[in-house]
Amino acid sequence: MLRFAPGFWRRLRLLVALMALAAFILLLPARFTAPGRVVFNEAVGPLETAAYQGGGDILATTGALTDMFLGEDRERALARRVRSLDNETAFLKEQVRRQGLALRSMAKLQVERFPFRVVRAPLSGYDASGSRRSVSVRAGSRDGVAAGMAVAAEGALVGIVREVGPFQCRALLLTDPESVVPCRLSGSGALCLLVGTGERTCRVDWVGREAFVQKDDFLVTTSLRVDPAPALHLPEGLPAATVLEVGSDRMKPLFLRVEARPRAPLDRLESVDILVPERKED
Repeated sequence: MLRFAPGFWRRLRLLVALMALAAFILLLPARFTAPGRVVFNEAVGPLETAAYQGGGDILATTGALTDMFLGEDRERALARRVRSLDNETAFLKEQVRRQGLALRSMAKLQVERFPFRVVRAPLSGYDASGSRRSVSVRAGSRDGVAAGMAVAAEGALVGIVREVGPFQCRALLLTDPESVVPCRLSGSGALCLLVGTGERTCRVDWVGREAFVQKDDFLVTTSLRVDPAPALHLPEGLPAATVLEVGSDRMKPLFLRVEARPRAPLDRLESVDILVPERKED
């Protein structure tokens, strides 16, 4: 037989009485319960207001802590940015040092001025595999052709002779990655280097940021050569390329970033003119 704990029935009767009282109050008309609600609101209202104020204070404190943590994160991010800028500054200083060395080496350039004769010859091959840009020409050492001579077409520079055989030679086009040709800007006459990129355009190096150069300016060859590199037998003033774009260079802050397009039609060559120097006899 089930036995209940002492006082169980008393607590049960109290619970039933409270439920009956609550049901009775809920069923009463509003005019009888209104005074009680007013008294309840007056008693509980201050407690509710205090609870809302306490919650607001807690939220404000939480927001202040969040702002503090976010401020610390911003400080750490700024510190990382400062370290990154220090590294970039050191890198740029090293670039400037190397560029200074390159410019000093350009002071060793020597001038060669002599007349040329033209050896016109058809192409026997065109190499555009990978990043190579070169042509084979049916003219060789028996025609007086030698390495370093200029190759032209339609009155503009095409490239430089690199390898020579008795009856054939191979010329690097201006767009070949190994092609480096000394030139001058048509406007200012500033010395620069026309460097191949393996694409349809070339890069112009060592143009100072104070140089006056703009789109559609053109570059002409110069008879300067760099020692101890093999001599380049170039005429003075042969058109080579046209400036396409001029901008600042983040990696070379002392120089401009210049892009140029060769003036000769490198993609539709049929024959070329090799400029063979003729030295005057004493």
